[in-house]
Amino acid sequence: MLEVLAAFLAALLSTPIAIRIGKALKIEGVDVHKPWRPRVPKTGGLALIAGSSLAILIYIVGSHGDSAAAALLISSLIAASIGLVEDVREEIDPRLKPLLLILAALPILFLGTFTPRPVIPFLGRSRLYKVYPVMILLAYPIVCNAVNSLDVLNGSMIATSAPFFAMSAVIFYLRGDYPSMIFSLIMLASLLAILPYNRYPAKVFLGNSGSLFTGAAMASIAIIGRIEIAAIITLLPQIMNEMHVIFSLGGIKSAKQAKSRPVEIENGKLKASRDKSAPITLLRMLCAEVLVDERQAVRAMAFLASFTALLGLITDLVFVEGFL
Repeated sequence: MLEVLAAFLAALLSTPIAIRIGKALKIEGVDVHKPWRPRVPKTGGLALIAGSSLAILIYIVGSHGDSAAAALLISSLIAASIGLVEDVREEIDPRLKPLLLILAALPILFLGTFTPRPVIPFLGRSRLYKVYPVMILLAYPIVCNAVNSLDVLNGSMIATSAPFFAMSAVIFYLRGDYPSMIFSLIMLASLLAILPYNRYPAKVFLGNSGSLFTGAAMASIAIIGRIEIAAIITLLPQIMNEMHVIFSLGGIKSAKQAKSRPVEIENGKLKASRDKSAPITLLRMLCAEVLVDERQAVRAMAFLASFTALLGLITDLVFVEGFL
């Protein structure tokens, strides 16, 4: 468990450094959900990347080379680099971004760290030798963008992502899959280490680099550890949120292209926009017909993510475990 401790300490200690880097280089974003609209460094993802990468490298050295760990690390770093470019440049064409994120799937495919026979509830073990690689290519853009779409409030990305890694760690522990459990705990430890700086009122945002790194790690762990169905169920809040955004905007578009924001600020609290052209999001639905404090909204998101994580865990234990 040395890797987990290293991940936590490295992420915790490097977050203040990441904050200073963001301020010095003016890599900042406006916290639009605060009436005073503070500018916050969006370089917290660098601390997440540093903590997780160090821990995975320690694991690789200790295991004398591990293709699954290498694939996980390279895939996550590819996604993070795309996010970092977006953080610095402010925008990547929303139609190009999904294509770029396909690159994050290549290490998994090239290193062969996947099993094209996922277990489907009620059907048992499937044989998707030709289709499964295509599904892997699609998984990274979907999961990465879905995770990114819930990074809208202070602490919301961590609060909605941590349940996934907790769920997967429990499944791997029960299966006796020690390497995959370590990968999940490394990500969980890194996220929790940064939470004190990212929760309300946030001193740092994780930025696109952090959310895409997290999304790629989720996809990689799900594929390597063979928990595809549990992962899909756990990530339903993120996936449904992203689908609602795409359909309400009429296609894959940048949120900046929306005529109005999904929520407004009234008396320091969040309120769903009444503009019919505003994107439909999970946050907007949570704020429908009521004023919601930002911290309450994050807790509601965390509860929903924890609930679907529990459903994912139960589904794996009841319908999947016996077929592996």
